[in-house]
Amino acid sequence: MAINGPMTGIKVIELGNMIAAAACTRMMADLGADVIKVENTKGGDTFRAWPRMVGAPVEDECNPIFDNLNANKRSVSVDLKTPEGVQLMYKLLESADVFVTNVRTKGLGHMGLDYETLKVKFPKLVMGQLGAYGTKGPDKDKPGYDNTAFWARSGFMYGQKVDREGEPQAIPVYQPMAVGDISCACALMAGINAALLKARESGQGDRIVVPLYGMAMWMTNIQSTGTQFGYTYPKTRDISSPFGAPYLCKDGRWFMPQVTNFVRDKDKFYTAIGCEDLIGVPEYAVRTNFNKKEFNAPFIKKLEAVFATKTADEWCEIFKGFDLCYEKLYTYEEVLVDEQAIVNDYIYTMDYPEGRSFKTIRTAIRSDNTGLCEIKRGPMLGENTVEIMQKVGYSEDEINALIAKGTVSQHA
Repeated sequence: MAINGPMTGIKVIELGNMIAAAACTRMMADLGADVIKVENTKGGDTFRAWPRMVGAPVEDECNPIFDNLNANKRSVSVDLKTPEGVQLMYKLLESADVFVTNVRTKGLGHMGLDYETLKVKFPKLVMGQLGAYGTKGPDKDKPGYDNTAFWARSGFMYGQKVDREGEPQAIPVYQPMAVGDISCACALMAGINAALLKARESGQGDRIVVPLYGMAMWMTNIQSTGTQFGYTYPKTRDISSPFGAPYLCKDGRWFMPQVTNFVRDKDKFYTAIGCEDLIGVPEYAVRTNFNKKEFNAPFIKKLEAVFATKTADEWCEIFKGFDLCYEKLYTYEEVLVDEQAIVNDYIYTMDYPEGRSFKTIRTAIRSDNTGLCEIKRGPMLGENTVEIMQKVGYSEDEINALIAKGTVSQHA
């Protein structure tokens, strides 16, 4: 059943690989857009096979991690290195509203799919392009994934080091895969929808570009800008905020308070942790004092000893009673069975052949009018090639000839 959402009636062509482009169009598909995923004939999107690296199934009809990003789409398999393949792509774009890609600009140019070409052929088309380092400068054509262009180049990864006094230099924390990609995908969808509104009014398309590097800089703008005023990273434990640091508890779990409004909540915090004797003490009432290592370091050690006296769940109950912000650190495994995630339908159980079921993650955008959309597994490579080619005007003989030539493929 088609999804009746705020993007119903919008046709989107995706030409991508791995995560960023696919994440953007998955969100669009869940809002009702008709998303056609264009893949090569030599195995398709590399992300189809990637889940094998973590031991997940990668079968045609059972690929849960791939489905996270590609549910509710259709697939066309075509060789874009051939003139006939490019012509098919043009036919798809002719009736499309949006073209989403994370192929580098140089590669798009080789196929005649760069924006300079497309804006002449399809003036109303909105193109969304995810890149690595931006459209200008010495690194504009440099390849980049989220761990390099987003995490490493922006200062994000280096800033996540947490050194402890007396220990060797800490190794930068390895960042979770795809967080940068999916952050950029969210920004790209926002830009695309803004451009779509303008295109509908004016008849003029646009290109929206979101680079991993630039998006990471925007996400860390407080940190980067703040370095001019002494707000430096990486932080050591000794100069981390004691009011927003994780603490190891009696049961081996981590608990993290978060006191943002210091003036309002400091006394409640001191009371919650059993340090009422600090209330009214002048030096503990000035937030900037905790930026000084000589003052902050012993306080951190004091709090480490305090939080070690109770379990993380006990601290959660105490902070809840004071209406203070807090959280226990969850594992990814715990997230899949978290009541809060389940009741909000962030978790979806996908049923596969042979009675297998796996939990997948829904996109978090919600439309009151649409409600929860039905989720259909991601398409098999070339599963919809013939039907889509027929829709854009190819005859049965033309389709069979291109299949025989290897220009396109249809999943059996």
